[in-house]
Amino acid sequence: MSWIRMAFGGVAFLGVASVGSAQTAQQGPQGAGTPPQQRAKQGEQGAGREARMTKRLFAGIELTAAQQEQLQTIMHKYAAEKQALRPADERQRVPDAAARAKMLDITTKSQADYRAILTPEQHVIFDKNAALIKERREGRLEGRAKQNKDM
Repeated sequence: MSWIRMAFGGVAFLGVASVGSAQTAQQGPQGAGTPPQQRAKQGEQGAGREARMTKRLFAGIELTAAQQEQLQTIMHKYAAEKQALRPADERQRVPDAAARAKMLDITTKSQADYRAILTPEQHVIFDKNAALIKERREGRLEGRAKQNKDM
């Protein structure tokens, strides 16, 4: 009789656990429903994007302390320029064409500055990472164009 109770208890536990995980999945990732102003306070807006992009660019590259300092200087140099181009209302996720072109220009300049602080051996990895990022960006743009065309 006790094995029946244990089996029933196990089934009940799994049922409760699955309901909890389903509710978590419906809520989305942490911070997804957070207003843009609050996300900005948490540093998740422009700075978070730049940090993720920089992390992808330098994946597999060991930087010296001097290179890390130079990297921070370059990041701060371009961060304000990019932030000024972003829409004031973050819900309007896509900036206009002129702003996108300026952002791409700033990105190109910043990547050239990043590359300048690297050794020739590090250039190989950096160039590969930059090409992957560019390919991914172009794929997203093509996907958006196709989606807009289908509407």
